Amino acid sequence: MLNNNYCHDVSAVLVAYNPNMEVLRAAIQAVLGQVSDVFIVDNASSNCSFDWFDKLEGAANVKLHLLQQEENVGIGAGHNIGIRRAIDQGSKFVLLLDQDSQVGLNMVVKLRSAYDVLNEKGFQVAALGPQYRDADNGILSRFVKVGMFRFIQCGCENNASLVNADFIVSSGSLLPVAALEAIGLMDESLFIDHVDTEWCFRAKSQGLQIFGLCGAVMTHALGEQRKEVWFLRKRTVPFHKPFRYYYMFRNSVLLYHRKYMPLSWKFADIARCLKMVVFFSWAAENRLICLKMMSLGVIDGLRGINGKRNGL
Repeated sequence: MLNNNYCHDVSAVLVAYNPNMEVLRAAIQAVLGQVSDVFIVDNASSNCSFDWFDKLEGAANVKLHLLQQEENVGIGAGHNIGIRRAIDQGSKFVLLLDQDSQVGLNMVVKLRSAYDVLNEKGFQVAALGPQYRDADNGILSRFVKVGMFRFIQCGCENNASLVNADFIVSSGSLLPVAALEAIGLMDESLFIDHVDTEWCFRAKSQGLQIFGLCGAVMTHALGEQRKEVWFLRKRTVPFHKPFRYYYMFRNSVLLYHRKYMPLSWKFADIARCLKMVVFFSWAAENRLICLKMMSLGVIDGLRGINGKRNGL
């Protein structure tokens, strides 16, 4: 089943929207030798050409599939389009990727092997995720569990330890097709932001578990840009485009109404949102437009509005 660092039963699904083409090409190149198929779902990008797609080094050893959409359907629907194609191809596992995430050496086979170990021990695994290395500062992430009013960062005992996490980011996560069939696909109504969080807690509500694997590493960019600011102390903060704060806050409010989302997560997320409001009121350069997007998100969330919001 596993041959060196190649997993014949794993397909990668990468969703792209107006990507940096050099970064996207590097992301595709990095995963080519580790999976059997790569499905690139392009959400109607306006800034790029894929004329280089069939000339990627190593492409002869993997099937590449470009699935171009007529409009931006969002990250949840984009993943679902690729997941369905991967299942139709006969894949047993799906590796989800963002356009700015680059898998590390042997990352996929490490995740795949860890699944076998957990499965043999009787664990019902919904997803396994790697650590990610910040593309800007090189710092390795930790995995997250939810405490009351806060998110707890869990470190690694060693480079092979498994962390039982509450949720993981979608990029780099390995999902068994059997789990997807039991839990369901991504929630397309969220469009973007919290799609991975919602799916993980939906899985946990059905008795499955989420794991992070130490020593499996990918490089990941946090935010569209990073700035050093003074907010109680000097810190480097990732900033997103203003429209993203609309979806972050709207989808948080939408998820507060769902019974399977743990009360501890709701309290911790409310605390996180309040900190963001205070921070943007104090330190952000474009504070007014970001605060406007947050407020609009809260209002629409209370009104039950979901999906893509036109005009953002």
